[in-house]
Amino acid sequence: MTVGIHEPLTRESTSRFVTVDGTRIHYHEAGTGPEVLLCVHGGAPGASGWGNFGTNLAELSRHARVLVVDLPGYGRSDAIELSGGKYRPYADVFAAMLSELGIARASVVGLATNGAVAMALHHAERVDRLVLVSSAGGVPLFSTMPSEAQKAIRSYYAGEGPSREKMRAYLRMMMFDPGLVTDELVEERYQESVAGGEERRAGAESAGVPAEPLRQELGRIAVPTLVVWGTENRVQGFDNALFLLKQIPDAQLHLFKRTGLWVPHERASEFTSLVLGFLAERTSGPAAA
Repeated sequence: MTVGIHEPLTRESTSRFVTVDGTRIHYHEAGTGPEVLLCVHGGAPGASGWGNFGTNLAELSRHARVLVVDLPGYGRSDAIELSGGKYRPYADVFAAMLSELGIARASVVGLATNGAVAMALHHAERVDRLVLVSSAGGVPLFSTMPSEAQKAIRSYYAGEGPSREKMRAYLRMMMFDPGLVTDELVEERYQESVAGGEERRAGAESAGVPAEPLRQELGRIAVPTLVVWGTENRVQGFDNALFLLKQIPDAQLHLFKRTGLWVPHERASEFTSLVLGFLAERTSGPAAA
């Protein structure tokens, strides 16, 4: 069902905060209705909720109540201690956030970071459907790891520290079309990457916090799952998507040619339509790949 939108959907007009166990979490909210969609961004330097999903928010929010969260330690969210891994602590924050907002269940879209997978595993009762976009958690079947782009992420704060040149180089690896790497985008991501000083950097992928091997638990994901990938993804090759498809019991896969990691931005309208179509499905049983 289409729902009305009564204000311009800008970064500021959709900005909200919620406090979870003493931690202030920032998110963007738009739309109303019984369907709730939680969007979780990736963990590379300069990433944020609006930066990763701002392009999609207006259309998605015509059909659901959409929450686009800033990961702890990114954007305007406070950092948290990542003890014993990073994915489970993220998932615990998201689950507590839903409780604070009075939301029993939500569909979850996760880009790159595995917080979305952790939600489906450790808070399964809170998840209706799962969309994994260029997600961590797979196994490279034929691509080399770590990839060139992963090395760029891990070294971003090393050496002489962050720079616009490093950010531009990474963005060119992240997306297929170099024309999408505008000066404005480079500046926005660079400024996000240096905002907040060392506390913000503690939330970055390059901080060296070990990731839990959630790939071993993918078979326990009980909700319908849509895996979305670009075949020119130079961060996580699409062979990882094939592994996710194989391991998750009720999964389907959509591949975009001439597309890198950032599918929601590179294929904005097609991605949004794909997600809305998936959320509208009400059939049960394994989905066709």
